[in-house]
Amino acid sequence: MTDGAPSPAPRSEPAEQHESTTERIRPIDRVLSHLEGVHRSGVGFMARCPHHADRDASLSVKERDDGVVLMHCHAGCGNVDVVVSAGLAFVDLYPAGSRERRRPRTWKGIVPMARHGRPALVSFGDPVTACMLGELARLAYVRGNLDRGVAAALRLVATAVDVSNELLRESVREAIDTEASP
Repeated sequence: MTDGAPSPAPRSEPAEQHESTTERIRPIDRVLSHLEGVHRSGVGFMARCPHHADRDASLSVKERDDGVVLMHCHAGCGNVDVVVSAGLAFVDLYPAGSRERRRPRTWKGIVPMARHGRPALVSFGDPVTACMLGELARLAYVRGNLDRGVAAALRLVATAVDVSNELLRESVREAIDTEASP
């Protein structure tokens, strides 16, 4: 965050413990860390919208009781545009264990999202295809279905589209690591 805004949520544990892979970053903290000009407003926060040239804070950010982050740009930007422009993915708005984290990351209902929060179908280069396979592995992992059969199917698809085993392994590891330490 910028503008010297105080930390959005005081933490009782030391920073080193908070950043361990067993600890989870709260979605509100993750979202606010990607925004500028953050300040408290009522029960939530206001920030400059990352999608348009915002001089004054027009983006409302609030945490629901269940930990889900709500955002609204008062200048009219769509939530998809705000989330992607902030470098987030929709899965980042939900706490660990949420049913929404188990859903496929998609944009406009059809385009798989890369782990950096942008559409993965910009091109069909080797890294993009590997990223999509990594997302399939992540979904199988969070649903408890990542087994040898799924791994074999991913390797088969990777071979068919000329993705190297090394790149596949790296993409799967990165995608699954987003669940271990979001």
